[in-house]
Amino acid sequence: MTRKRTNTQMFALSGRPPGTLDVGGGRYRLVRVFKHDFYAATCLYERLGGPAETLPRIVVKLYRTQPFFGLPMAWMGQFLRDHEEGIYAALADVPGVPQWLGRVGRNGYALEYIDGRPLDHVKRPPAGFFDALRAIFDAIHARGVCYCDGNKRSNILIREDGAPFLIDYQIAFRRRDDLPRPFRGIWRRVIEYFQRRDLYHLYKHKRRMARDELTDEELRLSRGRGLLHTIHRGLTDPYRYLRRRLLGRQYRKGALVSPTADLEDHYQPEKATWRKA
Repeated sequence: MTRKRTNTQMFALSGRPPGTLDVGGGRYRLVRVFKHDFYAATCLYERLGGPAETLPRIVVKLYRTQPFFGLPMAWMGQFLRDHEEGIYAALADVPGVPQWLGRVGRNGYALEYIDGRPLDHVKRPPAGFFDALRAIFDAIHARGVCYCDGNKRSNILIREDGAPFLIDYQIAFRRRDDLPRPFRGIWRRVIEYFQRRDLYHLYKHKRRMARDELTDEELRLSRGRGLLHTIHRGLTDPYRYLRRRLLGRQYRKGALVSPTADLEDHYQPEKATWRKA
């Protein structure tokens, strides 16, 4: 009987993440994988031992190390890790942003774990939640950062006390004051444009989940997709459709299997809301 061949090249790691890690003086064990895609595996680790001041749980993001059809890709993983490190440095001490704990291995890093439910796992967040989330976006924007991933409700967490947290800054980017003067101004306008997109996504979620709390101005912002956003969707939707069909077919055939499938939670209710206005 021939063994069915599986393809792991669409995933960042060719096998399971390390079972144990030493971070910040603590010893941690792998418990769960939140997400494992082409770029990275994001994992939950629990403390096994170490000083009392070390955190009981941490999140470790391990960027890509394995090649892709023979092409080395570890350089990309290191670039993305360094990019996120710069974003977290710019956002240090901003309420609602997880605390950076340091690098892990060749292409990884660790963050404090935020105990909360993703926004896509609830029908409606607590009253005033989106106003508190707006305060986080305002603080992020004041540091010259645009988040750029607000379309995903799974990136917005609700803590037990009802406070919001914004996670995953992989595609965020920031102001560059070191650029030559003409480019500095152009880049600033690019940042400002994507910061407005952040608010569009914020109020789009509020319109869908807490419409009775929405002001007239917020309703206007929630409808302001903009020309560039519309063009982007028109260009990327066909690619996304074909990609999902091809990967889905591979998955159903058993040829596309995540190396961490047994550690992952595949419940993602937000997928039913993606690509809607």
